[in-house]
Amino acid sequence: MGGSNPGPLRSLPRVFVLGLPDPVTEAFEVPKEEYDKFHKVLRLGTGDWIAVLPGDGRLVQCRLSGREAVPVETVVPATESRMRVLLALGLPKPEKLEESVRMATELGVDGFVLFPAERTVVRWDESKVAQKVERLQRIAREAAEVSFRTVLPTFSRKASLAEVLATWPDSWVLSESEAVSTGASERLSRLQTASQVTLVIGPEGGWAPREAALIGERGLTLGPRVLRVDTAVAAACSLVLCRPESQ
Repeated sequence: MGGSNPGPLRSLPRVFVLGLPDPVTEAFEVPKEEYDKFHKVLRLGTGDWIAVLPGDGRLVQCRLSGREAVPVETVVPATESRMRVLLALGLPKPEKLEESVRMATELGVDGFVLFPAERTVVRWDESKVAQKVERLQRIAREAAEVSFRTVLPTFSRKASLAEVLATWPDSWVLSESEAVSTGASERLSRLQTASQVTLVIGPEGGWAPREAALIGERGLTLGPRVLRVDTAVAAACSLVLCRPESQ
């Protein structure tokens, strides 16, 4: 049986339950998969505290009562970054894509844009796109719960790098071209009042010549070394999101 005090918010077992009303005034059933995790894995039962996340920034402190969550208090913890980061990925290999989504979600990315680059190795079968996106959303959801986020990142698709750059012309594009001299840290030092940054990272094979021409002066580098896609994602997102002014 849980105590009368829920303890620190960060220590509460967390679950996203989207679509809850504001305010939440009545008990509601915890989704079966999540209840099984609480009950069978975490050994929680009636009276124990959990945090329910409606996905809009709220955190509802609840106590379990059988399979139901009984709302006690709603708060809005300051866990989301003030800087909105959109991450556009040129479809790396599946394991790299999944790891990139996990790490970027934990770091605070607001949304993912997926697109095939010219050197993308894996091409998505259109009949399986919904299934693949659903898996990425599940990975992002689990990462968001673990990292104490209160908003889930979004997912969208574009047909090419050209379409990404046309939609977000001020994008920051990581490039391995030796002609690129602007570093990410230097670009950040120029960032003043912007509230959003779009980061674009290509696949394992880098950008094709035609794509490099499209990137132009948008290109920037993380340094002289060649980084794997997921390493580049973690490094670039950290530079933008882990600054004091972004918190």
